[in-house]
Amino acid sequence: MKSKMAFKRFDAELDTDVCDPYNNAELTLTLRMGFRQINPSGGAAEGTYHDYGKATAPTRKIIKWTDASWKTWKKNFVQSAESFWHGKFWLINDAGAFSFTKSGETYYPNVWCRFKLIGNDASDGSNHHTIDVVRLHPSESWFGSHESLYDSKDTNLTRKNTDSKGKSVMQRAHVHEVGHLLGLDHVDVGKPHCPASGDTNAGACYGIADDDMKAVMGSGMQLRAENAYPWRESLRYFALADLLKATLNPYSYFISPQLLQAPVASLTAVWPAKMQRHYPRTAAEVQAGKMITTRPNRKP
Repeated sequence: MKSKMAFKRFDAELDTDVCDPYNNAELTLTLRMGFRQINPSGGAAEGTYHDYGKATAPTRKIIKWTDASWKTWKKNFVQSAESFWHGKFWLINDAGAFSFTKSGETYYPNVWCRFKLIGNDASDGSNHHTIDVVRLHPSESWFGSHESLYDSKDTNLTRKNTDSKGKSVMQRAHVHEVGHLLGLDHVDVGKPHCPASGDTNAGACYGIADDDMKAVMGSGMQLRAENAYPWRESLRYFALADLLKATLNPYSYFISPQLLQAPVASLTAVWPAKMQRHYPRTAAEVQAGKMITTRPNRKP
């Protein structure tokens, strides 16, 4: 069965039709981004634009987008960002949800996290987010970007910080920004040096310890299991809908006794994220609290 839900930041689709003893359910988040060119004023070939789009900030030299450069940049942005976030997480089924039976045995599929990024023009009414993009002059190496203002070099691997051993911490800024669009905060948000209610764009929020600094939601490119948050939170809605479908009386507005007797795990499941494939769980594995990554005579 395929189920769809629309959220503010993205759309989500859960596909359980693909489930069998070797294949998990698939949860795809689809993010539609609308890109809009920022060009020099008056149709000029070259000009300037303020950092962060603020009139009080320094200016950087920009050049006019051509049809070819715009098409190439968008394609590179979409393909590389999608590739970075797609298929990296598996959510472990600790809820006993979406069960199916095959050859007399009941299975509980885990959930493979997929990602689809669609790059539209800003005028497309279906976009979840609209982003302005400047094309930097070759002489410019830095531009003040923010969540809705990017530059043409954001897809390049760039040094963002230096760790405690003096080594460069590199990042392609666009994958970091897509993480924000999916709902992820900077790696150290919530820690004493980066309160959640303060300036979460302060340098300290990008990671103080080396491991945090190297995280993709810090200054680096390393994914963490915690980055599965957008998929996990979306999945909770699908799991709840599955539970309600199984336990609500379709002929009444009242909750059925079955819902009141539902396992607590169905309502308080964590759906822990792993960065390694795990096969669908058997009833015995769920009861024992174990997970497996292989099955006899079959490679993962």
